[in-house]
Order: sequence, then structure tokens, then C-alpha cells
Amino acid sequence: MNNEECSFDELLQKNRDLESENKKLEKELHKTREKLISSEKFKSAFLANMSHAVRTPMNAIIGFSELIGMEGISDQKKLEFTRIINEKGHQLLALIDDIIEISKLESGKLELNYSQINLDDFLNEVFAATLQKKLKSGKELVELILEKNPLEEYGSISTDPGRLQQILINLLAFSLRNTSKGTVKFGYNIKDAKVVEFFVQDTGIGLIQDDIKHLFDYFWQFEDITHQRLSGIGLGLTISKNLIEAFGGKILVSSELNKGIEFYFTLPIDKPGRSKKQENLIDLVSTDQSRLEPIWKDKVILVVEDDEVNYQFIEAVLEKSQVQMLHAENGDQALELCKTINKIDLILMDIKLPEKNGYEITREIKEFRKDIPIIAQTAFSIMEVKDKCLSSGCEDVISKPLEIESFMQKINKYLSPH
Repeated sequence: MNNEECSFDELLQKNRDLESENKKLEKELHKTREKLISSEKFKSAFLANMSHAVRTPMNAIIGFSELIGMEGISDQKKLEFTRIINEKGHQLLALIDDIIEISKLESGKLELNYSQINLDDFLNEVFAATLQKKLKSGKELVELILEKNPLEEYGSISTDPGRLQQILINLLAFSLRNTSKGTVKFGYNIKDAKVVEFFVQDTGIGLIQDDIKHLFDYFWQFEDITHQRLSGIGLGLTISKNLIEAFGGKILVSSELNKGIEFYFTLPIDKPGRSKKQENLIDLVSTDQSRLEPIWKDKVILVVEDDEVNYQFIEAVLEKSQVQMLHAENGDQALELCKTINKIDLILMDIKLPEKNGYEITREIKEFRKDIPIIAQTAFSIMEVKDKCLSSGCEDVISKPLEIESFMQKINKYLSPH
């Protein structure tokens, strides 16, 4: 009888244990289901926002392109429509770049390339780039301020300057977009020999506390009590947060509605050194908007480009310079032209070519024509391919889509050396 009672008790306990396991399993299945539903909702929201973010500038680009071709449109309106098309094109390009960056960060393919930089000189460059954006975006009522660190003994740090600039530019762009008047201020403080703290502060519309936790979510936009949305789709901030964490740092946000936002982020530093002599900020900022229009009628440029439209664009850009142009649609044609024509002053080399790519063709050309400077043209991120271009023999790199003023300055550097 005792044995039977014992067996019954054991069976009862096993049944209880089984019921407990079943309840745990049900809870886990419920959590998994909730996660899947949440994930699907997130994906749907992501794609909806993506569609909106792409279609909005495309609407302007296609619409104003059609208007320019219509009869009766004044020259003044054509200029304004062209400006809008250009602005929206850059907006679309920035979105594409951000999506690629997110993909690299999530796949773990991001690489940090460290070098020693002088912080004040570096921030002068960030200031100059941001000031130009401020002027172009019509933010006359917003004052941009760079607050330098007074301590000179930690003026130099080891970091990835390209990625650090990306972080700061993203944060500053966000603050500028959402500040109609007042100030956008940035700078740094040396916490100790191992950590530097950067900050970006603005006097914009700010955030309510519940919204701060969503600030770095993909494509998350905010709405305050007056139903005014913060400008921007959020990818720049997401990228900045991920980059900061890749450095081994942290980012914090402080904000109040209608009182602006303050970003603080820390980065570890390696080898602090002494600061170099400071440069005047205004020396780094060019307010001259005139476009470079040189004459190169005695020069010959070989354009290696398989896309006919891209070649037509370069041809139109260089038309006034009176430069002589040769066109190669692939690597073999480029090699043949370099072998048979002695007078070639510069090569514009597309990287993505059929059969042999631009790296291979550059290396082959440099074997017998080391005298010809080669500028690589790439639709890939310069940050990704610059070292590969230079190691293959290119003297310089320029990214697509080409910005005319920068493109002309780059060519002038090699055709009209000082």
C-alpha cells in the first residue's frame, strides 16, 4: 500500500511538473508570437516609411523635371525648379547612403581606420562643412557655435576621423533641421586621459520625455502637442549611435519640449598629444559661391565610362573648358588609347566596368604610363573604396553623383597644378 501511495504521489508530482512545463512553454510561445507580430508591424512600418521617404523627393524630381520641359516657363522659374531638383536629388542620395550604412553596421562589416588627429583643427573642418549647410538651408536666424577646449595638452587623439565626422555631421544636421532660431553649439571636453566627451546642443523644438527613448529608432518621427513633427527620418541618428558604440563609447540625450536637445557622447582616446597652432575658423569657410570655369583647350582627358548618359553629363560639364575628350566604354578600349595616343593629360576612370574593373585597368595602364594621373569615379562610398583606388595606382577619387564644382576643382588640381 505504501508503495502504491508512493507511486501515486510520484505520478501526481510528475503531472504537476508537466503542467508547469506546459505553462512555461505556453508563455514562451506567446512571447515568440508577440515578437513575430511586433517584428511584422515594424517591417511594415519600416517599408511604409521607406516608401514615403523615397517617393517624396522623387515626386519633386520627376514633377519639376517635367515642368522645365514645358513651354511658357520663365528662365527664373527654370532656375528655381533646377535648384529644387538638385536639392531633392541630394536628399535621396543621403537616404541611400544611410541605408547602406545601416546594412553594414548590422552585418558587422564596419571597419574603423584609426589615425592621429588634432581635435581643434578637425572640428574647424566640421564647423566649415556645417556652416555651408546652414547657409544653403536658409537658417539665417540660427547661430552656429564651436566651443573649443581650453586645455592644449590633450589636443590630439587617435580615432577614425571619417567616422567621427560622420557622427558629428549627423547630429548637427538633425539640430539644424529642427532649430528655426537661436543657436546650435558643439564642442568637446576632455574627461581624463582615456575619454573625450563631445556635445551638440540646440535651442530647437525639443522632445517630451516619453519620446526620447525612441530617438534612435529607424524611421521614427515625433509629434508634439501642436502636431508639429521633428524633421528627418531618423537614420542619421541611428547610424551615429551605432558608430559611437562601435568605438566603445556611449551617447546620452537630454531634452525638454520647446527648450531644445542636448546630445553628449563619449569616445575612448589612445595617445593624447600637444595641440597644434589654431586656425581661424573664417579661413576655412568659403562664402564665394562662384563656380570654377577654367580653360583647358590644350589638354586631353580620357573618360573611361560604360554608361552613355554619364559620359554625356561629363561632356556637357566640360564643354566650356574647351578640353579635348576621348571616350572609352571599357577597359580594353582605354588600354588601346593609352598605348596609341601620347597626349593624354588625365584619365577619369569609372570603377565598375564590364569584364575588367577600374582597379585592374588602372594597374595595367600604370605599368607603361606612370605619367598620366588617374581620378577614380565611383558610385560606391568613398570611405569603402578610397584605399583600394589609391593602392591600384589612382591619384585621386571622386564619388558619384558628381557635384560639378567639386568635380571641376578636382580636375583643375591635375590639369592646372600650382
